[in-house]
Amino acid sequence: MKNLAIIFGGNSCEKDISIITAIQAMEAVDKTKYKIYPMFWKDGFYLPENPNEIKTYSRPNGDVGKKVVLDQGALFALKKSKIKKIANIDCALLCTHGGLGENGALQGYLEVNRIPYTSPGVLASAIGMDKSVCKMFCKRLSLPVLPYGTIFEGESGECLDKIVARIGFPLIVKPAKQGSSIGISICKNQEELEENLKVAFIYDKKVVIEKALTDFKEINCACIKSKDKAYPSTLEEPVGWQEFLTFEDKYMSGGGKISKTSAKRIFPAELNENESKKIQNMTVKLYSALECKGIIRCDFMLDNTNGEIYLNEINTIPGSLAGYLYEDRDLRLKDIINITVEEAIKDFKEQKESCYSSKVLQYYANNGANACKTSIKNV
Repeated sequence: MKNLAIIFGGNSCEKDISIITAIQAMEAVDKTKYKIYPMFWKDGFYLPENPNEIKTYSRPNGDVGKKVVLDQGALFALKKSKIKKIANIDCALLCTHGGLGENGALQGYLEVNRIPYTSPGVLASAIGMDKSVCKMFCKRLSLPVLPYGTIFEGESGECLDKIVARIGFPLIVKPAKQGSSIGISICKNQEELEENLKVAFIYDKKVVIEKALTDFKEINCACIKSKDKAYPSTLEEPVGWQEFLTFEDKYMSGGGKISKTSAKRIFPAELNENESKKIQNMTVKLYSALECKGIIRCDFMLDNTNGEIYLNEINTIPGSLAGYLYEDRDLRLKDIINITVEEAIKDFKEQKESCYSSKVLQYYANNGANACKTSIKNV
């Protein structure tokens, strides 16, 4: 039996969704294969006494269990000045949406502490979190994105005017490093743009301004890797939203963990074969180019006026781990967890086999101080 840390919570606006994803994962995980250690991330990591109880996390100052820390492949309990080993950790299942849990920071922490994890790596996570950088990356891959510009808080009105002149109204304003449609607004004129920029800058000091489509479908596609092959999911079309898919549309109207019968989506999406294949191929292309692991979800827009398809964004740790996009293939969330954990452990073992040493210090030791003086100048 393997020891599986399930990490959730964090510092982002999506913390509540992270808790729900983790509870879904804890209910689904194969208890015959894994002993789970749920780690709630608050002002540190905690082992909750009642991890499946949402009320545990709904009180800001409530008791969330004992404080723990990860170090070199193991989990330790902290109590005052004492530290006690709880267990070795074979893998961490990441249910952390947004912020430091999805932007590569947590991934780097786990790598330093020699713990395999189920999300894409540090670089892929950082690129995926920053909408501006991700669009630049996609353009280099010849993946279509809508015309956009980037503006930082405090930049001159001239910078904004240039973006508007190039793209034209209507526009959509997005904090560059937020997820779940937080801080996003549609702008039909200059006055709305200036007001909505103020809101966006509350959430991020860097904002993406993008051409807004007025008649389009939103299409979602997940991707998961197993035994070195990437498998795109069946496509879904979220429905029932107005100008764009809001946080409330996603998570407060039946959209968090969606079933086939939900009125909030069409599954499978009603697209022709060419459209479906194109979206699935683009998803796999981005997944492979970023050297992803785990499960990701890519969100696309299909312009109903001309049939063009645009890549909107990538979610490197999607809500509910995007298991609902594979339900027609008889892949349950339990299976998604098994696949991602096995791939994470396999990837970790392959990295350990790489060489990270040199013979420089041995050379210095054998040749004395003069060797150091002459050699270091050439570094």
